[in-house]
Amino acid sequence: MDERSVSWGAAAIPPGGRWGSAALRDNVAVMPVWPIVRVPLRLRGGPRRSRPARDDGTILMLTLGFLLVTAMLAIVVTDVSAVFLARRSVASAADGAALAAAQRVDEQAVYTDSAPLDRLPLADVLTTVADYQDNADPSGSTQLSASLVDTDTVEVRGSRVVELPLVGFLGVGPVTVHATADAETVVRTQP
Repeated sequence: MDERSVSWGAAAIPPGGRWGSAALRDNVAVMPVWPIVRVPLRLRGGPRRSRPARDDGTILMLTLGFLLVTAMLAIVVTDVSAVFLARRSVASAADGAALAAAQRVDEQAVYTDSAPLDRLPLADVLTTVADYQDNADPSGSTQLSASLVDTDTVEVRGSRVVELPLVGFLGVGPVTVHATADAETVVRTQP
C-alpha cells in the first residue's frame, strides 16, 4: 500500500496533509468511513428529484381545467352579447317607429275642426309603422306592430328571433327578444 495516500471508495487523503478528521495510525492515514449514498443520475437533466408519484400530471389537469372554463366563458359571453345586441336593435326600431307614427298627424282633423285642440289626432299609424319597418330592416327579421293607446299616443311593440351563434349546436333553441316603445303628440299652448 502506498504510504502517501490511502483511499476508501472515492475518498483519498492527499499526501502530507490532513483532510477532515483523518488520523495517522501505524504510519497509515485512517479516515472515518462515512456511508456513501449513490444518487442515480438521469441520462440528461442532472440528478432526479424525488417527488411522490401521485403529483405527476397535476399541472396538466389544472391547465386543461382552466382552458375548459375559459372556453365555456367565451361561449356564454358570445351568446349573451348576440342576444343583447338584438334586443338593443329591436328597441331602437320600436323607438323610431313610434316617433314616426307620432309625427303622423291627421291633418284633415286639425284643419277642419273648429274647436281648439288640446291633442293632435294621429292618422295612418299602422301604415307609418309598416313603412318604417320596411325601410329600417329590409331583412324582415324585426317584426313591429302598432296600436293607438288613445287619440294622441301610439305604442309600438317589436320582436326578433335570435339564433344563438355557439350554443345552437347543443340543442338550445333560438331566443325571442321583445321591446316596447310609445310616443305622444303634445299641443303646446302659448301663454
